[in-house]
Amino acid sequence: MSYKIGAKKLPYIPNLYKPPEDNRLKFPDLDRLMVHQKDAIFSPERFKVLVWHRRARKTYTSIIETIRQAMLRPGVYWHIFPTYGEAKDAVWRDPNMLFSIIPKSIIEKTNESELVVTLKTDKGKSIFQLKGADDPDALRGPNPYGIIFDEFEKMKPEAWDVTEPILRANGGWAWFIGTPMGKNHFHKFYERGLSGNPEWKSSLIKASNSGVVPQAALDEARAGMSDALYNQEWECLWLEGQGQVFRGVRDVCTSIPHGPLQDHIYVMGCDVAKHEDWTVITVYDRANNCQVYQDRFQKLEWPFQKAKIKAVSDKYNRALVVLDATGIGDPIADDLLRAGVPVEPVKFTAPVKKDLIEKLSIYIEQKHIRMINMEETLKEFDNFSYSIGPTGRISYGAPDSGDLHDDIVISHALAVHLLNPVLRYRTEKPKTLLQLHYEQAKKNYDNADSDGWGEWEQDVGL
Repeated sequence: MSYKIGAKKLPYIPNLYKPPEDNRLKFPDLDRLMVHQKDAIFSPERFKVLVWHRRARKTYTSIIETIRQAMLRPGVYWHIFPTYGEAKDAVWRDPNMLFSIIPKSIIEKTNESELVVTLKTDKGKSIFQLKGADDPDALRGPNPYGIIFDEFEKMKPEAWDVTEPILRANGGWAWFIGTPMGKNHFHKFYERGLSGNPEWKSSLIKASNSGVVPQAALDEARAGMSDALYNQEWECLWLEGQGQVFRGVRDVCTSIPHGPLQDHIYVMGCDVAKHEDWTVITVYDRANNCQVYQDRFQKLEWPFQKAKIKAVSDKYNRALVVLDATGIGDPIADDLLRAGVPVEPVKFTAPVKKDLIEKLSIYIEQKHIRMINMEETLKEFDNFSYSIGPTGRISYGAPDSGDLHDDIVISHALAVHLLNPVLRYRTEKPKTLLQLHYEQAKKNYDNADSDGWGEWEQDVGL
């Protein structure tokens, strides 16, 4: 048997690992920990994969275990985050983390520049160090006895390739902790813990049955996230590498296009484009979050595009134009501002796009908006998808196909960016135009004390 590190092969090394003794250290009071925390600490497996939901105290539990082991076996211990900065913010600067756990009596010295704590115990000295996995090659050389890989789903898997032989050689151990982020390398490690290998153990804790987070807090979290993201972060579901972003689009396609109403405030999302892409204008009424207008066009020269945008804005009571000001959109935004059009330019960075799309997804799922039922709109929303890259980053867009675009989706996201939630939970089926006409006709005849129903029923074609 051999272990691989890149192109190198290392000779087989016997298993020197021994589970730590069940030493009930006084920090913190281990008997007060929750069942899933105790199980992680005192189970005998060498390599543990902890897939726990947000706020399940993954980092806190892992620090307890690291310090416990450092007091039982003097040596070097690492707690690795995806980046050095994340390590410093999450553990070193958090008053409820590292220095609330370690007994002050065993701290010999600290080094903030290197994020190192030197511990002096009855059995000798130990080093606890926070590190980043930005450069996995920088993890070569030292000889840690235990390693916590925190937020392993966001980490370069090479960090484990580099450190595994070290732990194999010295009888060390490792924890891999985090939440799902697609079926990436973290999912493979989770499956390894379910394979029956006695060295490995996997634990998956869902917020719905852990009892850690109150239900009211979970309800609040769900209200601010899409169903897919909530299920991934809080219910620890392993989503596929790509999938549909928007759910329930047809349920909200009940709005009817109409012209401006007096004193109503309108917001207009505009995704400008050239060449083969489309420029799309989408208008919403802020009084009720209903879409009232949509138009798209392509291959128009810039003067005509700007004139069109201005004309629609003027028509809808000088609607505020939320415009994609990335690239070619930037000078268009400037020209519109000079022409007296109220414009809110938005620079489309990856985080900004993510926030816009997720807000739109939430508003659709929770029925905070109503959209116009249009074939081209449904096609784009149905095909708009997310993908998870090798580093775990989620990206959104239309599939790579010549006839699929995301211009309509983006225009809606820009408009919805400036809308407020309007709760509209519906139990009844939306009424058709004919039904609305019928009800209005009946109301008119009733008000006029009309004789008989037969006449007005005939008028509306019933």
